[in-house]
Amino acid sequence: MNALPVSTPEPLAGTVKPYQRHLIVCTGQADWPAHLETASDLAGELARAIAAQGEALPSPVKVTACDAASTGPGCDILVFPDNLRYRGVTTADLPALIASQVLAGRPASGIRHEPLDGVHVFICTHGARDQRCGACGPPLYERFAAEIAARGLEGRVHLYRSSHVGGHRYAGNVLIYPAGDWYGYVTPAAVPVLIERAILGGGIVPELWRGRMGMAPEAQIALQQAHLVAPLS
Repeated sequence: MNALPVSTPEPLAGTVKPYQRHLIVCTGQADWPAHLETASDLAGELARAIAAQGEALPSPVKVTACDAASTGPGCDILVFPDNLRYRGVTTADLPALIASQVLAGRPASGIRHEPLDGVHVFICTHGARDQRCGACGPPLYERFAAEIAARGLEGRVHLYRSSHVGGHRYAGNVLIYPAGDWYGYVTPAAVPVLIERAILGGGIVPELWRGRMGMAPEAQIALQQAHLVAPLS
C-alpha cells in the first residue's frame, strides 16, 4: 500500500501530549479494533481501567498495543519511561499494576518484571483506526527492519508495529524509546537518518521531531528550535 500524500503539512514540534507514562500491551497481533478501549482482551481492559482513574491520575498516561508476543499466560506489558517489561499480566493483576506503577510510580512487586535493554522503535500501522497510518506504517516498518538487519543491530534495536498513538494526520508516526522521542511525517527514505542521528547518535532529527514524552508543548517547541538544522536532503 502506498503512502498517502501530505496535502497540508503542519508544524510538528509541540504535538506530543505531556504523557508521563506509556504502557504498551504485547498482543502478538497487529489487527486491533479501531478503538483499543473497545477490545475484549487485556489491552482493552487496561485502556478502560486507566480511563476510569480520571482525575486520580497524577499525570496523563498513554495505553497502546504492539505486535510483540507475550510469554506464558496473560500478556506482557512494556512501560516507559520506567523501561520495564511486566510478564504474564492477567486481569487480576491490573489493580496492583495501576496502583503501584501508574499511581505511585514504583514497580508492582507482586508481578514479575524485568528491566528493558536496547532501543525500542514503535511504528503506528493501525489501519483500522486511520487510513493514513495503515498506508504509511507498513512501508516504514519494512524499511526499518531492513536497515536494522543490514547494520547488524538485531538485539540492540527492537522494532514493533503499534496501535494508534495519536496524531494520525502526522503519519508516518515513529516512537523511539527509552528517549521518548516521537516523530511524524516519516517516510522510508528518512529511516537511515533516524537510525544514524537518533538511535545511534543519541540526538534528535528536528525536522521530523514531534516532541518528547513528559515534556510540555512549549518546551518541545523550544528544544526543536534549538536543534533545528538545514532541511533533510
